[in-house]
Amino acid sequence: MSLLKMRILVLLEKLKKVTAVADELGMKQPTISFHMRKLEEEWGVPLFEMKTGKVMLTTSGKLLHHYAEQIDRIYNEAQSRFHERKQSGRHTYVIGSIDAASAILLQGSWFKRIAEITDMQFSFTTASSGDLFDSLLAGSIDLVLSGGLPASPLLHHELVLESSLSLYIPDQHPLSQSPGVPSYRLAGSPFIQVNEPSLQAAIKQWENSERITLQTDWHTDRVELALSAVRSGLCLAILPSNLNSFQLDGIQVIPLPGQNQVWQLYACWRSDYWNPPLLQRILQLLHNKKTDNPTLF
Repeated sequence: MSLLKMRILVLLEKLKKVTAVADELGMKQPTISFHMRKLEEEWGVPLFEMKTGKVMLTTSGKLLHHYAEQIDRIYNEAQSRFHERKQSGRHTYVIGSIDAASAILLQGSWFKRIAEITDMQFSFTTASSGDLFDSLLAGSIDLVLSGGLPASPLLHHELVLESSLSLYIPDQHPLSQSPGVPSYRLAGSPFIQVNEPSLQAAIKQWENSERITLQTDWHTDRVELALSAVRSGLCLAILPSNLNSFQLDGIQVIPLPGQNQVWQLYACWRSDYWNPPLLQRILQLLHNKKTDNPTLF
């Protein structure tokens, strides 16, 4: 068995043509056919069959493809990581997060703390939870911060933050002058919604408990843009209570009326992560981030 043969098997399942696989690998068609025969000799069973001019995998071929795909993915992951190390002389640790998580956890002193524990390079990216989990499984991300839990048994998770929800109001809004805002007074006010499913699920639970429906006139995938819209006086927002104070000029943050609602944030990683001690140190820093803001609990 060789990595090349595993790569050929993966590409045959994807492209269905020997010529297409040869073009993809920059090889000649007879070379691909030779490796196909060798694969069948090595495993002692038919792996390929021709149907309507396409190369199809037999049942045995599909079984081997399951493992070949993992071998090919892991090898590509290793190539990518070592290329980064050759370019910079250091490994790169990649953290992916939903935008709401980066607005809360990846701020201020946290960067200084993480720089003190390792000489690795760090890369940060934001996306939806689904895309982040796909990247985590593919090996292109080391750690994901998400409001939702991964479905794959290959991914582990740990709760790193619980935050109550608060009402974000422009300074000059009439409701900002009220000592306590009853829920029913919010029903007619325009709101901006941050399109994060876990956050919206928590808000919906609050709406149901208060028996109201908010009027959502604005949508965004960024917490920063939601705060800008609130600051303009056009709308209100319901967000986690612990956004950093430097983002809140012109905005008042008051407790959400009625039943207290909690939003949770999880750190997720692959169960076979190659450096468990480093992972635990970073998780500890994420837990320690809670002490930076008294509104966390």
